[in-house]
Amino acid sequence: MKVYWITYRKIKNMKDYSSEAYEIFRTLQLIQRWEIDRFHKFNKEMERPKLEHELTVPQFHMLIAIRNYGPLNLKELSRNLNVSPPAASLMLDRLYELGLVVREQSSEDRREIQISLTKEAEEILQWHEQQILFNINELLQNLGKETSLQWVDVNKKISQYLTSVLKKEKEEVV
Repeated sequence: MKVYWITYRKIKNMKDYSSEAYEIFRTLQLIQRWEIDRFHKFNKEMERPKLEHELTVPQFHMLIAIRNYGPLNLKELSRNLNVSPPAASLMLDRLYELGLVVREQSSEDRREIQISLTKEAEEILQWHEQQILFNINELLQNLGKETSLQWVDVNKKISQYLTSVLKKEKEEVV
């Protein structure tokens, strides 16, 4: 697998990149900040599935990874989240204490533990995803029909490109 590193020297000067690349970078950061702020706001203010404490954004991402790729073991989970196995293990322990994940012995290898979601975690993910879709819908309505359709077209092209790149990289590893 090829690993591409951008040195600090290169990213220190944004003039090295096109204005379009910089604009997309800044917009993605802004969208992420807006979505995280709304995540916390809805987590506190809206009626949601009962949970003893607020779900953090990293915990939410872990639950999504388990749903999308699970059941999976700790090594696979940490690789999907780009964190170390010890860091993933700590977060997983907390989700287990909250009753959001299940740890089961693998039927193929008794030494391996498979991680999956509980029904409660599925409900929480569904609730949060509904809030995210509500936010995106609000954003699209404010952009107008024509701009929204253009944005969807661009996102489809990006998705197709990234899917093919990831598939090629995965094939290189195997």
